[in-house]
Amino acid sequence: MRAALQSSDARCLALQVGLWKSHSKHKPEDGCFVAHQKQAALKGTGNGNLKSSTYSNLKSLQNIIHEIELLQSSRDRQVEEAMLCNHRLEQELWSSKETVAALEDCNRVLKREQVGMRRKVQEARQALLSGLGKVKELETKANHVPALQRHILQLESELLYYRSEVSKLQLPGSTRAEQQQSGGGGRPGQRCCPDSQHDRCSPTGRAVTTPDKMEEQLFRSVEGQAASDEEEDKWTRDQQGQVDEVKRILSRLSCCGERCDDKAVRKLLSNSGSARSEESCGAVVELLERVTRLHKQLELKESQVEIDMDQMKDSLVQELQQKAEETELLQMELQMLETERVRLSLVEEKLVDILQLLQQLRDLNVSRRSLGKILLSTLESCSDPQHGKAHILEVLNALYHELAACEILSTGGPLQRTQSQQSLNALVISC
Repeated sequence: MRAALQSSDARCLALQVGLWKSHSKHKPEDGCFVAHQKQAALKGTGNGNLKSSTYSNLKSLQNIIHEIELLQSSRDRQVEEAMLCNHRLEQELWSSKETVAALEDCNRVLKREQVGMRRKVQEARQALLSGLGKVKELETKANHVPALQRHILQLESELLYYRSEVSKLQLPGSTRAEQQQSGGGGRPGQRCCPDSQHDRCSPTGRAVTTPDKMEEQLFRSVEGQAASDEEEDKWTRDQQGQVDEVKRILSRLSCCGERCDDKAVRKLLSNSGSARSEESCGAVVELLERVTRLHKQLELKESQVEIDMDQMKDSLVQELQQKAEETELLQMELQMLETERVRLSLVEEKLVDILQLLQQLRDLNVSRRSLGKILLSTLESCSDPQHGKAHILEVLNALYHELAACEILSTGGPLQRTQSQQSLNALVISC
């Protein structure tokens, strides 16, 4: 616009300078109005024969003034058009700046969302890794289950072994009591015989027997028999108490509930110690109590392991389902972000291409008025009631093709101009 104004002002000044120079070279005899005015100013008055030349000079001067007025009016119209074009270009520049700012804001928002999505994906990965760690822990615990089962089978086999050993014992308590009674009856006789023989022996070597000694020996034998009977009764009572204690302990076992009778218990006690030692009986009782405790502990551990396995399986299944849903949502959001990124990259590339075309058109000295008309025609042709982000790309494509057609028109011939016009019309229709 500034160049157009300067060119119009320069043309006006050149016309004025040329006019004055042409009149300054004229002579009054040639009919020049300016020279005639100068001569009239010098001489004061003119002759009557110069009126016709004066009229012609006035007419030529009026024509020149009319041309100058026409030039001024055309210059004013050009100035007004330049101002309008400048105003439109400013508005378009502001709208393009606002569009660029909006696109930059959208790009920043998308970048922030992308960072958030990456953070969420990282959290999901960490959650999946923790879930896999829990699954591995469960697998290790499940691998320990066969060892516990083998330990339980071993304990059951030990119980069966103890039961078989009890059934194999051949010495019942009744036969042992009879043997002790017979042994107790023989011990006093053996004890009395040496006494009698000792009593009967005299210092001279002869055997002497008196009635008092015989009575004393008989009294001792009766006392020994009574003591042995009392001892046998006490032993049987102790053994019966131990049998009751062992039966009570064995009744606690699930595998020995009602299958161990008095005979088997007596065999176990007799096998544990033939000398009726309390230490052996206590060892048997302690062994049975220990087996009972181990059996109960194994049952509790097995039930606890099963409960823990079920709970951990349920929790892990729920957690894995939740993580699978979250990963699906994250994948959908990532796909949306990827499509938005591709669309913004296309818009950015198109804007770069448009700016390059504008720079090329500026280098080709294309007027800003034509560029403004191209932009307005593009906006008017693409001003359909369409909303959405895809419409922006269509408008930019149409503008790019129109600018490319304008570049071709400015550089090519008439044939290229018609072809580009046809392609431009087709693009506008498609837009």
